[in-house]
Amino acid sequence: MNKYELTVILRINEALESNREKVKAILQKNGVNIVSEDVWGNRRLAYMLDGQNDGNYTLTNIESPPEAIQKITNEFRLNSDILRHLFVRVPKAKTA
Repeated sequence: MNKYELTVILRINEALESNREKVKAILQKNGVNIVSEDVWGNRRLAYMLDGQNDGNYTLTNIESPPEAIQKITNEFRLNSDILRHLFVRVPKAKTA
């Protein structure tokens, strides 16, 4: 299992909490362990995405098998309420 930071930008609408739960469901369905979640809230986007000027940001620390990342990415692309997402692998800490 590798450690990743996942940043998700969701479309701001009345179903925001439902969309956040859908993201968690996709992660859990693919065998991901959610370590922590930090909701940054609504922020102005640098440029317009799909007609949106603002997005709801969430940073999630996860542990996942490497092969699950592509499956999750494919499911995120099918969901129109997810404007953008980014997986960043966290390097393992070196011990002395």
